[in-house]
Amino acid sequence: MSERLKVRFAYQRGWQVVDGSTVVRTFEKKEDAFQFLVDRGARVRLEWSRTVIGGKAPPYDFAAIFMQDTVGRILKTLHGKEAGTWFWTCYEGGANGKVPTKDEAVFGVERAYTRRVVKADWR
Repeated sequence: MSERLKVRFAYQRGWQVVDGSTVVRTFEKKEDAFQFLVDRGARVRLEWSRTVIGGKAPPYDFAAIFMQDTVGRILKTLHGKEAGTWFWTCYEGGANGKVPTKDEAVFGVERAYTRRVVKADWR
């Protein structure tokens, strides 16, 4: 799987790509920071939390967040012939898929969102 790097807004300095606590590079625009990730085959590290629907958090259901915006979702199929598989979707652009593991679902959302920000898959 690819490298996961955080992209954060650095106020008057622009946008930073961060690996752990180390600033890798600073960019003027968000799109440039994401293009840096795409160019090196990396993906953005999104924040993950439980999905809340009607005040309840269903099991095996998680939301992907970037800068306080929910950008995707993963959830485990609990019933039927696909029970145990994970569905993922990136809200912007509509990329989605079904994979065997939670880690692969996280990968799908993070990769799709990284590429979506810079329109890498547009024709």
